[in-house]
Amino acid sequence: MSELLENGFCVKTFLGGTVKVEKFLAEGGQGEVYLVDYNGQKKALKWYKKSSFGEKPTAFYENIKQNVMRGTPSPEFLWPLDITGWMDDTFGYVMDLCPDGYYQVTEYMLCHVRFKSYQVVIDAAMRIVSAFRILHNAGYSYQDLNDGNFFINPQSGKVLICDNDNVAPDGTETGISGKPRYMAPEIVLCKSKPNSLSDRFSMSLILYILFCLNHPLEGKRYLVPGLTPALQERLYGSEPLFIMDPDDNSNGPHPVIHKNSIDIWPCLPNYMQKIFHTSFCQKAFEKPNARPREIDWLNVLTRFRSEIVACQCGNEIFTQQGEPCNCEACGCKADIPFRLELSRYSIPAVKDSRIYRCQLGVCDEKDALKPVAQVVQKKESGALGIRNKSGKRWDAITTKGTARKVAADEVIPLKDGIIFKTGDESITIKAN
Repeated sequence: MSELLENGFCVKTFLGGTVKVEKFLAEGGQGEVYLVDYNGQKKALKWYKKSSFGEKPTAFYENIKQNVMRGTPSPEFLWPLDITGWMDDTFGYVMDLCPDGYYQVTEYMLCHVRFKSYQVVIDAAMRIVSAFRILHNAGYSYQDLNDGNFFINPQSGKVLICDNDNVAPDGTETGISGKPRYMAPEIVLCKSKPNSLSDRFSMSLILYILFCLNHPLEGKRYLVPGLTPALQERLYGSEPLFIMDPDDNSNGPHPVIHKNSIDIWPCLPNYMQKIFHTSFCQKAFEKPNARPREIDWLNVLTRFRSEIVACQCGNEIFTQQGEPCNCEACGCKADIPFRLELSRYSIPAVKDSRIYRCQLGVCDEKDALKPVAQVVQKKESGALGIRNKSGKRWDAITTKGTARKVAADEVIPLKDGIIFKTGDESITIKAN
């Protein structure tokens, strides 16, 4: 390891601040990261290697400077806060430090770290998708989305997205193509420059790794003595094949190396399998605009989260259409007295069940993961009720067929047949 900067090194920034290096933290392909004092605060400094800028170093610098001035689109991004001036033909930018308790995706893939629960996996996935939906809807693309970009807390599912120096207006060339193994086929084959559609491919790839702990394109065909550049181009560019392709098993999972996918894939609900098939089918490889949109992902992820209930033995149970089913661990039937019927499907009504805004039709990207309803339980009696968390008044039809208003934050006891009108959508309580 060769440190580029010594402790005590100082440099002025674009916004008039001062950065003083305190300690080396890590090294990556583009540069090194340091703990620094930035105007009296502890921050991180990414300092670039001179060889990392590509063909347009000035444009690369100016793009980061513009990102500094624009500010972060979402709290999930460890966004550039300031940028240094040029020094000895290179520079760096300042960002927040990643807190303790966060780990890169690779740590989960290698099972060095495990999520607290499957619901937490889904929470992490939803935060990733929501962040990129906000970014893309603002007219920007990430352009270099890979496993090293995400730090995830295994207890809470909170996500921090780093290395945002490549973010640029969609269609802008930054000189960065991406990381091998995570680039979309059209980028591998140099048929397109990175954009929001290639971001969607890489995002889907990361999601598969989170859920199944294997790379979705690295099946049996990947297991060869040496991966030559020509073979890599075929595996990731000209002839990619999903490890779980239903019609072609030539790149299927190896019984030992891909045991995670073999064990987990059958447990995923059919709509999760379907969106992965859509993400990695031949049509999605050849036509980037055929890939699932971020809102498509949020629709299936929120449904998946809503259908998971806790068994008395502590195991998580994947329900179907909100109806009772048996726990695979202990054999007991899940206690689901009611279900909540939405326009497209039903979810179990148990303590802490949530309905998100995106489950109720078209919504603004910043409101997509806002809970509009939550099932609560009285401590004394154990009775269940549904709380209006939408911030707006609901119209409701009671079990007797009479109309009434449900104020924001009001709790209504769960009873068979009650209907809540939430704008153009409705929530119906049904007894199991």
